[in-house]
Amino acid sequence: MTIYFLTPENNKPSGGVKVIYRHTDILNRNGIDAAVLHQKRGFRAAWFENTTRIVYLQDTQIGAADYLAVPEVYGPNIVNIGKLLNIDPGVKKAIINQGCYNTFFGYSLETLCSGGLSTPYTMHDEFVAAIVVSENSREYLRHLSAGLRIFRIHNSINPELFTFSPPARKQICFCPDKHLEDAIQVLAMLQLRGAICGYTIVPITGMHEQQVADVMRDSSFFLSTTYHEGFGLPAAEAMASGCIVIGYDGMGGREYFNDEYSYPVPLGDIVNFATVAERVIRQFEDDPEPFRQKAGIAAGFIKDHYDLRTEEQDIVKCWNEITGA
Repeated sequence: MTIYFLTPENNKPSGGVKVIYRHTDILNRNGIDAAVLHQKRGFRAAWFENTTRIVYLQDTQIGAADYLAVPEVYGPNIVNIGKLLNIDPGVKKAIINQGCYNTFFGYSLETLCSGGLSTPYTMHDEFVAAIVVSENSREYLRHLSAGLRIFRIHNSINPELFTFSPPARKQICFCPDKHLEDAIQVLAMLQLRGAICGYTIVPITGMHEQQVADVMRDSSFFLSTTYHEGFGLPAAEAMASGCIVIGYDGMGGREYFNDEYSYPVPLGDIVNFATVAERVIRQFEDDPEPFRQKAGIAAGFIKDHYDLRTEEQDIVKCWNEITGA
């Protein structure tokens, strides 16, 4: 038996791809045969360090004893994924749903209006489970399908990369691929109101994982503009690195993105976002010590709740239960 993780060929930094590679490594390390399955021969994600076992669809015979794990990003194609990949129809499948708000991306309005909606989450015997990465995602899928077996995995934040450093440098970082229009509005307001004079603004884009960690560790603030995420790795990584995090929790991040550790603002509320950010930055300029203490509490929470050991235990237990091992 082998567990094959169908994975998009994407060399743009993607937390979802990194997580799938890590899941594969963890299973192999624990004696459960697993491989990342790419359709493009020779492809390997290169934006983070890995020696993950990779196989290619053209060279691989997937049999009825194996399992195929499919990310939610394949949308309506998931229902017929076996036929599309030309694999044995008896292969059992699990959905790796790291972004529950992407579950229905790709479904047409015409299909919904006709009542012909078909999803792998209901009425398809070969789909034996779904795996999620937050309590928010588990609630989403439970609401979608009462009979679906759902397993929750705790993502880990690499403690060797994202290490705590108290906010010191006058630097603000953010991820421009997460609703850039919101980030521009907030930063423009802050700049025009003179709240960020002397601050360096660093967009985190096109960077290797080590570069991302270095930027976060050097930054005092991280602005979160993510709308709908299954978990929200960047904000958690920023907290682990010692950033003061301000912005949207992205829904999936509600379990760690709260008033005790950060500065959440209502989704899409630009003026509120800019107002909170200005207040926090000005207070930080006056007396940084309380904010350094709060950043330390946030980093400690991330370290304690999203550690490598918990993730490994979750993954092994989950797949042992799915496969009946």
